[in-house]
Amino acid sequence: MSVRGQQRVFRLAPYFHPTTFCFVDDNERFLESLQLELPDTMALRVFTQPEPALEFVNQPRGPAPIADLALALDRTGNSTAALHLDISLIEAELANTERFARISVALVDYAMPSMNAVEFFDRMTDPYTRRAMLTGVADERLAVDLFNEGRLHHFLQKQRAQDIDALVGYMFDMESEYFRQSLARLQLALDLHSSHLFSDPAIASYVQQLMKRERLVEYYYVEDPSGFLMLRANGSVVRLIILTPAERAAQIALAREHDAPAALQKALERGELVFSSGGDSPGNYFGSESYPWDEFVVPAQALAGSVPWLVGIQHDPPMDIDFDPTHSSYDAYLAKARRA
Repeated sequence: MSVRGQQRVFRLAPYFHPTTFCFVDDNERFLESLQLELPDTMALRVFTQPEPALEFVNQPRGPAPIADLALALDRTGNSTAALHLDISLIEAELANTERFARISVALVDYAMPSMNAVEFFDRMTDPYTRRAMLTGVADERLAVDLFNEGRLHHFLQKQRAQDIDALVGYMFDMESEYFRQSLARLQLALDLHSSHLFSDPAIASYVQQLMKRERLVEYYYVEDPSGFLMLRANGSVVRLIILTPAERAAQIALAREHDAPAALQKALERGELVFSSGGDSPGNYFGSESYPWDEFVVPAQALAGSVPWLVGIQHDPPMDIDFDPTHSSYDAYLAKARRA
């Protein structure tokens, strides 16, 4: 889900970032045509021979730090561990330039001389990478059988792959599916504590529209307050705040407790503002030192969904994140890939 492809409403994953797509076809002219026509904001690797492609797809790239948390949940059965998606976890992921190198989709032509697509998929090691097969008319029955056996996630007629807009949308749908599948355990734990934020179509649609409008390419679920830390391809940051009625009431109570300006309190009560602490709390200010309330509030709007949400957007939020966009942003990754 990003400005890189067609927008479709889907269930949000706890986090999302661009990945790399792998195309395998012994028709070199077909691959050259794809490379020319596909958006230059897509990270892709193409191979005319399946053997080097398989070696590339199976290269160990390591799990994300946040995915490590999901694995820990599975071992301990303690779902409350998922509540602590703090900035240090996200910071570790943002510093990991290899996050964009993860292969979300392998699109492989069925009929190749040295190794067909079925053999290729059977030798892939990452269970979450989406296995998609390019087929001819004669291969349709085989593709259906493989899909029913769970050995294939998707298949696409090669003639339809000539429709670039349709192909781009197809690839990004599978990329989103990759995140939903690989983070399913973490998402299940978060669902227990996030007031159905991830399963509400209204939130998913809003996030999609925001990403398109603001040209955002990745996001990470954060708390205090609930919402997402979101980034553009150049590494600039946007903070999306998403409050339930209970969280909104808690913010109003906090403003009253710490004697926020009266006008600000009234704006919070009317739902015109939301509070974003940026890791700083009015409880940390003593004596004559005043808390900078105006720095931590942003305009809000109501969003009807499974609950009456209140959302606010903060550009360049005051968050202490050790992140070097010149080295580990998506733009930096694409530039490095083009030089390779």
